Parts: sequence; C-alpha cells; structure tokens
Amino acid sequence: MNKKNTTVVIVGAWPTGLTAGVELARRGIQTKIIDQLDGGSKLSRAIGINPRSLDILKPSGVTEKLLEKWIKYDSLTLYNGDKSWVKLPFTIANMKYGFNIMLGLPQNDTEAILRETFIRLGGVIHFDTELSEISQTEDWVIAKATNGEEFHSDYLIGADGVSSKVRSCVGIELDSVKLPGVWSIADVEVEGWSHITSTTICLLKKGKIAGILPLGATRFRVVSNTKETLSALPLKFKLLKIHREWQFKISLSQAKEYSKGRVFLAGDSAHTHSPVGGRWMNLGIANADDLARRIAGEAPLSEYSQKRYEEDTHIIKGTEDMRKLLTSSSPTQRLLMLSALKIISVVPFFKRKWANKFLYAE
Repeated sequence: MNKKNTTVVIVGAWPTGLTAGVELARRGIQTKIIDQLDGGSKLSRAIGINPRSLDILKPSGVTEKLLEKWIKYDSLTLYNGDKSWVKLPFTIANMKYGFNIMLGLPQNDTEAILRETFIRLGGVIHFDTELSEISQTEDWVIAKATNGEEFHSDYLIGADGVSSKVRSCVGIELDSVKLPGVWSIADVEVEGWSHITSTTICLLKKGKIAGILPLGATRFRVVSNTKETLSALPLKFKLLKIHREWQFKISLSQAKEYSKGRVFLAGDSAHTHSPVGGRWMNLGIANADDLARRIAGEAPLSEYSQKRYEEDTHIIKGTEDMRKLLTSSSPTQRLLMLSALKIISVVPFFKRKWANKFLYAE
C-alpha cells in the first residue's frame, strides 16, 4: 500500500485522537476525525503534560505553542498534614526527551492547540457526528454515523474514551475493576499560594491525600481522595472563585487487545488508571504517536497491540503502586514512606533516580 494514499478515520477529538490526527497528517496521510460533541471541550480535565509528550509533539509545532501558555512544574512539594516535609526537584532528572519538567495546562487549551495544528496540516474534523456502527473487510473500514453519514478508510482509530463505542462495535473485551472510594476535584482562583511552579501533595490521616497543582498565576486544581477536596486540603489560601467542582471514581481497566482487523484502540478506549503521577493524558498521547508511526510504515503495524499492551501495563502498574503507597492507611507504611522520602531528598543519587522515575517512568 502507498502510505501517501492511506486514509484514516479517528473517532474522538480529544487529546489522543487529535494527537493521532496531527501525527498522521504531518506525514501526509489523509485523516478525518469524527466526534459526537458540537465542538471542542470547554473543560480543564487532564492538565499535566510530561517530557515524553512534549518530545512527541515537537515536530508538529504543538510543543512550541504549548510553551507559550505553560505553567512549569519543576518539583514536587510534600507535606505531612500541614507540615512541610520534603521538596523533590524534577530538574535534577536526565534530559531524556529534551525536557526535565512538566507543564500544567487545562486540557481544553491543549486540545485547542492540537485542533488548530491538525486543521492547518490538512486534517478535517466532523463534529456533531456520532458513531453508530462499524463494518470492515480485509481491505477497508466503514464507520456509519447516526446522522446517516458513512466514512470509508483504510484504518480506523478508536480514541473515544472510557465508554468507547468503537471498542463495543468491534467486540473487544475490557478487563475492568472499580476501586472503592470517591475522589473530588475543584478548579479555583486563589491568592496567597506560594508553590507556583511546584505540584503539592499533603498526606492526611487514614490514607487520605490532597493535592494542588498550578494552572496559572492565580488558578489552581485541587484534588483529593475525599468527597470534599477544598475541605480536605489543610493548607491555607484566600479562595477567590470556584470555576468547577466534581467527583469521580477510579477504575483500572485495559482492553484485552488493542486492535481487531483494521480497527485500533488508543488512550482511554484502551485503558484507564489512577491519575496519580500524571500519566493519564500522556499515555494516550504515547499510544497515538506509536500508532501513527506504524500506520505510516515506520514500524510494524501488526505489533502495535502487543507492544502497547505491554508498555501500558507497565505504566498502569506503576501508577497503581504509587496510588497505593500514597493512600495507604497503615501508620507503619506511612512512616516508612516519609522516612524514605526524607533520605531521597538529601542524597543526590536517589533524588535523581526518583526524578527520572516520576518524569519518565524509568
């Protein structure tokens, strides 16, 4: 097959689908995205962009645009209750992907940059277009929409989220476990917060945690494994405005396979996990980049499902280990963790190892 004549339809105009679209379009592959929404998301959702994602998005010019709006996360500040415990810098990490920081940016801003880039590269987005069914042969795929439209392509990518219609249409099974408990999030405007370039986590009693991440000079994301995140945070600031509050539950899930015929899964349609560690959106971006390279003939497409399943399993396990550690209700385990972090914070070798682990999942 002449890769320049290859056509791809992507279901889902969120970061994973948009990244796949950008990476395919800049390689000259005709790409369309369909999405049931009437336009781009206006919600902040995922906010952390890691060095690997910045490296992936650099050739398209997306990273340059992201850096114009960035809030830099250069460290993790940890509190034991309301007592400052350690500050662990990211900047001591190896410059593996040209960056040793994370960016903080609301997902809707990231999507807008990806969307503009995709269209500039010749991509087409069909909003208000809901997938109804998929049919395929050995040579092509047809995606049918509820409005009667049909989209013919060589390949189809399902990047349509946790409740993926694509995954359901092609009959790919999902292994899923719902974790107990409720988490809550608040996006707020505040005054009097000093950790402008640091992510902050407070370890609370009985395995509870609360964190705050900058989104701007005065805008922040507060999150905790409680029903009321603003009440749970023990640190003080002046609350100016609440943009949005919501609750969610965590599910651990992974598709048993990432492809069936000419249909492929990426991002939340293939896996979900804890937001601890900031891997969620970034893992979807990595999926999208890997798949785009393979469709373009830069690596075997037949190996996508197995290779991504193995790598994603490793990342999911790492985030789950971190979640269990941070939310452990065992006083002994909590004491051991605090002691270990204190040692890490004063030994350069361990501090660098930690930074590499956090930024690059090494």
